[in-house]
Amino acid sequence: MINKDEILYKLNTIIEYLKNNNGYNYKLYNHLCPDIDIQPDSNIVEYAEDVLYLVNLLIDNK
Repeated sequence: MINKDEILYKLNTIIEYLKNNNGYNYKLYNHLCPDIDIQPDSNIVEYAEDVLYLVNLLIDNK
């Protein structure tokens, strides 16, 4: 069985690590196929926070 507290703890630990280790400067695209001239519009911290949000939704909906 999956331990939801463990998953949430580990995701929060990863997010804190990224925040404290230049994660805001690791840029990513919020879409699958970026145009050549478009700059990244997100960062790895935002991605990790989005994953945490989605996991929380899954846990709440069981």
